[in-house]
Amino acid sequence: MTLLRTFANLWTLWDHPAAGPDEWSLEQKVSAIKSAGFDGVMGDPGAGVGALAREHGLKFIACRRLDDSDDMPALLAQCRSEGAMALQVHLGTHDTSAEEALALAMRLYAAAQEVGLEVVVETHRNSCIETLEKTDALGEDFRVATGKALPLVFDFSHLAVVMDVQPPFARTLLTDRWAVFSARWHHLRPFNGQHAQIPVLAPDGSLAPEMADWLNFVAELLRLLQAGPREELWVCPEIGPLRGGYNLAAYAASWRQAVALRHLLLELWAANPAARTY
Repeated sequence: MTLLRTFANLWTLWDHPAAGPDEWSLEQKVSAIKSAGFDGVMGDPGAGVGALAREHGLKFIACRRLDDSDDMPALLAQCRSEGAMALQVHLGTHDTSAEEALALAMRLYAAAQEVGLEVVVETHRNSCIETLEKTDALGEDFRVATGKALPLVFDFSHLAVVMDVQPPFARTLLTDRWAVFSARWHHLRPFNGQHAQIPVLAPDGSLAPEMADWLNFVAELLRLLQAGPREELWVCPEIGPLRGGYNLAAYAASWRQAVALRHLLLELWAANPAARTY
């Protein structure tokens, strides 16, 4: 049976509980992530996250945007030295050609083999796999070139907005079921076809009504993942911050919503009698 692990993205805690001198320190943020029951923390290499994660009994997941200008072996070696279990990558940009995307992916995974670090490429806006079509194309090119599947981390919120999906979302977003259930990393941010992030909670603290269609989608996604080959899955109940425009001032704080979302995901996972957490 598959174990479900959760990790928090540190950007959820930007300016928390308030911007300026009241913002929590990095140590306070990592401590809060541990106290909330998460298994891991995601953040930038070189920021001291790895050491704090180890101190608090959390796994460290590194993240970076990479393009042709980056020294990939050096970056991966740095991530490994800081104790990262994996590096999640936004690869290229929206106008990276198919040929350039394949070359970048080949360089990245050659470096991953050299350094001995798991690397996964995220489906993300303004990257070389910002749509399902680009993701499928790069995956096929990579398979032909290497004989292996392209390791992916799925963030369906980006795909949904770029493609203007309408409910039921699974009809469009889960067409390549093999690629989805083979992946062990997923960012689960509530979305609809117009917004890459919708609120988890209404102003009164109840479940936001906009969540209904997304919960139907994520329930089907989790059932699919439970049938997959992975012994362990890592999901990020991801809620972006007010700074940068993901959250809005009318909604609850991003961290509060991320904690609530984690509980929702665990409930959905446990609703399947064959599922187990730890």
